[in-house]
Amino acid sequence: MKKLSVLLFLCLTHCFSSSDTKKVSKNTTAEQNVATATDDENTVSEIDTHTDDSEIQIKEDTTFEDTNVYMTLEALDVKPEFHGGLNKFHKFVNENFIKPVEEPTLEGKIHITFVIEKDGSLSDIKIIKHLGFNTANEAIRVLKQCPKWIPGELNHKKIRAFKTDSIILK
Repeated sequence: MKKLSVLLFLCLTHCFSSSDTKKVSKNTTAEQNVATATDDENTVSEIDTHTDDSEIQIKEDTTFEDTNVYMTLEALDVKPEFHGGLNKFHKFVNENFIKPVEEPTLEGKIHITFVIEKDGSLSDIKIIKHLGFNTANEAIRVLKQCPKWIPGELNHKKIRAFKTDSIILK
């Protein structure tokens, strides 16, 4: 029942763009409408009612996009990776991070989280712990300039993945 509710919600919010429709004449109410899906193909057949209860439009083979963010990287077929590895990522961050003028010898860790999108870009950048002196804003600035990553994959499809890391200032 929970899966059906989630599926119905997805149909109502994401799948109104299909142009392939069939008209069916039937007396029905909104409570009798049903949506079905096949998990393997991410296809949905949805039933859309109009103000006239005698006409129903059925939209078939409407696809929806997986927008979930995967938190556990171990379950993925391909883990997201920075081109050249994590050491190159840290090198990029350290080379582009500008230390505050007030504290040019500042050292320590800035704890960060971000989402690696399907296209390899970073989004939802958050600073968990910073060192003060505007280091949080500087870390966000550098991460926004970061080259694209190789995205993670699950079942041969690119996915959005959550990553936690630290920027170490030396």
